[in-house]
Amino acid sequence: MNDIIVVFRSRSDALSFNSRLRSYGVSGKVVNTPRALSLSCGLSVRVGGFARSVATALCPRDAAIYEIRSDGYTKIG
Repeated sequence: MNDIIVVFRSRSDALSFNSRLRSYGVSGKVVNTPRALSLSCGLSVRVGGFARSVATALCPRDAAIYEIRSDGYTKIG
């Protein structure tokens, strides 16, 4: 399963989400938001595909979730 990237409107939301993932034992990585998804604050969280269901369940409603594909990004939430 492909990795996902969760895009936030604020830097503090991205950092908070990453901390919340860690509290559930999920490893996320804070990354710069790709230019193709530049509607945000500049920080996103990348999560491995194996933890996709946990990350989507914990994701705040105002964040956007994209699947990372070889041909670009597909919005999934």
